[in-house]
Amino acid sequence: MRALRRRRGGAAVLVLALLCCAGPREASALMAGAPPDSPALRQDPNTATSAWRGVGSLTVGAATYSAVAITTRHVLTAAHVVGGIAPAQIRFVLNTGGSPVSLAAEAVTLFPSASFPYDDLAVIRLSGDIPAPATPYPILTRAITTGQVITLVGYGASGNGDSGVSVTSSASVRRRGVNVVDAIRTTLDNSGRSSLFLLHDFDGPGGNGSLGGTTLGNAVETGLAGGDSGSPVFAWVDGVTWLVGISNFVTSPTSGAPVNYRFGTIGGGILLSDPRFLAWLKETTGNTLYTPPAQSEAEVPALPVWATGTLALGLAARILRGRGNRAGGG
Repeated sequence: MRALRRRRGGAAVLVLALLCCAGPREASALMAGAPPDSPALRQDPNTATSAWRGVGSLTVGAATYSAVAITTRHVLTAAHVVGGIAPAQIRFVLNTGGSPVSLAAEAVTLFPSASFPYDDLAVIRLSGDIPAPATPYPILTRAITTGQVITLVGYGASGNGDSGVSVTSSASVRRRGVNVVDAIRTTLDNSGRSSLFLLHDFDGPGGNGSLGGTTLGNAVETGLAGGDSGSPVFAWVDGVTWLVGISNFVTSPTSGAPVNYRFGTIGGGILLSDPRFLAWLKETTGNTLYTPPAQSEAEVPALPVWATGTLALGLAARILRGRGNRAGGG
């Protein structure tokens, strides 16, 4: 998609206001709370012992996004980040201490029905294996529910929740923060399409965010912003850190309002436990997905009835892009 999508004469729908339509915007990434919290305090150190050493920056032309290792040779990101781009213009960069390691893309495979924001996934096969100490992450095959605590990890810039984006992006600066799954949806508009989404709001210090729930704390809770497309969502389940989703959009809680990335902003991403995605990932990676030694194979529960409804907020969603967007990109 390369333009605004609206439905005339119908109910309020999700307006996909792609950043390309308004020109390049400043890239930004995981947000900090209000001062004294700061973007600097949200940085994850580039060390060999970081739990997030398998999360790398993804250079697409002149732009920087995020991707995560799912095998020693494959990384996962959002389809809208790399769709239509030649592999020669894509590199995966790992920051594990010392000099960054840059790996060229060898091939890009989009999920067959990917169209932002639905089914918005892409697998990149690298020209070589990711080097130690970076390691891939296992994908959780069973559903998560609302209330699940999640960790967001990504590259880009940052800012404070009370004032917005203020710090420029860097392909060598990885940030992390925590949030809670506030809602699970299968559709975001009246397009007739469906996917499996997780949603979370950026609660302020006092809580009571756009989707309800309490805050995790000013120095802990984070929100997405432009430049975080393709960034992974993790959850700690049964003693294992699992990859559960890929972030791909943000939206304002007020219909028609611009996205300012401040407290109240809603973020979301693709849930990977959809059986369609799991089968595709297995096939695309040649059945080499990483599995931890003690993976739990609990029965996958059915989605609750409310999860199949439309997100009736009249939201103005944006692809998580940033400065340096590729020509014609969003």
